[in-house]
Amino acid sequence: MSGELRDTLKKRLDENYAAFIESLQGKTIPELIAMAPEITAAQQLHEELLDACDDDDMEFLLQFENPLEVVCGYWESEITGYDHRGEMGHTLWRIREDHQDKFEQQETKPFGGDEIALDPVMDFSGREITAHFEIGFDVGRRFQVYPNVDDTCGLYARYDPMSQGFRAELCIEDGYDGRKRWVTVLLLPSEQEMVVGLMEEACQKDMGRSLRDTWIDRHPAISRTNTHQKKNGRNQHER
Repeated sequence: MSGELRDTLKKRLDENYAAFIESLQGKTIPELIAMAPEITAAQQLHEELLDACDDDDMEFLLQFENPLEVVCGYWESEITGYDHRGEMGHTLWRIREDHQDKFEQQETKPFGGDEIALDPVMDFSGREITAHFEIGFDVGRRFQVYPNVDDTCGLYARYDPMSQGFRAELCIEDGYDGRKRWVTVLLLPSEQEMVVGLMEEACQKDMGRSLRDTWIDRHPAISRTNTHQKKNGRNQHER
């Protein structure tokens, strides 16, 4: 019985699909683009629906003149009506796995000054000076960090003017709900020098003073402590 049902349903689905394809004739390109989810749903169902049906399903669908159209309306909302970020994230992970070795073997090319833009308002409140840079280069190629398509990504440079220590992080902000994740990245020496140079230039322009002096103005106690520790260390060494 199931073989007869299967053959009957297959024939009707084939007829429905042929009629659907014929209805697309004469559509303009914008119209076809707008119908892309419907076309995808019809194609998937024509190829896979029969194998998903048991005898009861086939008997039920054969009550409809156009079972493909009936199921297509539901299936289209199923494949387009919810968030696909999880699947997209898995796809991107697979792409990274397939291509990361090739990219890592390429020589790292430093980004240039024309590929970053410094926010002139820097944060001097902590032990490090923090500066934010807008990014105009491919962080995936440069750092092997792969944000999602709609995510925003900024570079934060943190510079210690006393020890001249430097570190950098990417702040990746989810384009949907604003969640942030921080990724520590290593800048090449030339990139570090360029970034600190841009910070120094902006500070001189806005404050009329160097990064170090501007930071010391805000942290006189820390500055005196560091100087005292260095002095004691030098004296102990000399003894």
